[in-house]
Amino acid sequence: MGLAPLKNRLKGLPWAYRLNARWKSNALKREYAAIRAHYAGKAPAGELRQLLVQRAGERLPRLPLAGRPSIFFLGTDELQDRGGILQALERRGKLTAFTRADGSYGQNHPGPEAERRATNTQRLLALFAELHARHEVPDLLIAQTWAGFVEPGALTRIREAYGTVVVNIALDDRHQYQGRKVNGEWWGTRGLIPHIDLALTAAPECVEWYLKEGCPAIFFPEASDPDIFHPMPELPKVHDVSFVGARYGVREQIVTALGEAGIRVTACGTGWRRGRLGNDQVPRLFAQSKIVLGVGTIGHCEDFYALKLRDFDAPMSGSFYLTHDNPDLRAVYEVGREIETYRSIAECVDKVRAFLGDEAARERIARDGRERAVRDHTWDRRFGDLVSLLMGAAASSAPP
Repeated sequence: MGLAPLKNRLKGLPWAYRLNARWKSNALKREYAAIRAHYAGKAPAGELRQLLVQRAGERLPRLPLAGRPSIFFLGTDELQDRGGILQALERRGKLTAFTRADGSYGQNHPGPEAERRATNTQRLLALFAELHARHEVPDLLIAQTWAGFVEPGALTRIREAYGTVVVNIALDDRHQYQGRKVNGEWWGTRGLIPHIDLALTAAPECVEWYLKEGCPAIFFPEASDPDIFHPMPELPKVHDVSFVGARYGVREQIVTALGEAGIRVTACGTGWRRGRLGNDQVPRLFAQSKIVLGVGTIGHCEDFYALKLRDFDAPMSGSFYLTHDNPDLRAVYEVGREIETYRSIAECVDKVRAFLGDEAARERIARDGRERAVRDHTWDRRFGDLVSLLMGAAASSAPP
């Protein structure tokens, strides 16, 4: 029996699955602790504005930020990106999105990792060459990628050949900052550092990591789009609890526990019976849910968290949001007034019961969460803040 069939058979054994999940969780947390220790004794190489001017230099003043810059977006998952990111960028400037040679969206080229990386890199350079030939070179390349998806040197080639400012959005830095090391090269976001002008990270502590590497960075949590996710008062709240996300680990345990407590949960995503929903279906599901359930853990961990898109799409929908008590949430919401959290599966079940039975409290928190999301957590606001930062740096770097 080959290795792959053996691994698949072991995955079907509950004890083997739990053992593997525990091993992966511990390995991930050990790696995170080692990275934090590595940076603990280092000082930042400079402050944000100074480093940004050093990196982007004379390319910054070329950005027509007061008008409509041309933007190239290097995305990965179309269902995710069509949830508000692409729409906000289209409102901000003239947008071109990365597509594969067959016209399909994003960097998820099928096949081995090395083949995916090489194919994505060749395609990215070819698209920029085509845009250059049409005199349509992008002013700004906004990527959401890792060094394992695109050869980092390609970004430097684009910076140098076309004068494009390169920004990378890192939503998974807490567990994918380093990634694997292949031939001495980090395949996570760390491998991109010498080749980008600015890092946008959804993990607050990772801002310091970038600055200590001499790379300008800002805290850039996920966001939502109020034109896509919004209340739908004309529709009934037919779902007691809904969850959207792949089925594995503690997610399955929580949904199972709620079901065993007699609570109806509508679970959608890879691995669930209903499967993955389209872009037009998720906002409707959230709007028709009394409670939208969040699971804030990373991978198979039960006590290691990261911000999620659900943390913004769910409150934006106008429904009550209940998720893991991730400390990061306190930087973006008032927990207990705008969203609610739980620390254990038992507490999750208890709070779901309590809020299903208290419509007034549930709707009050849902309303306040929606107001906060609309005010502070739209993709338009996020990209507007990015443009303001670049404009300020451009003014600093322009000759007198």
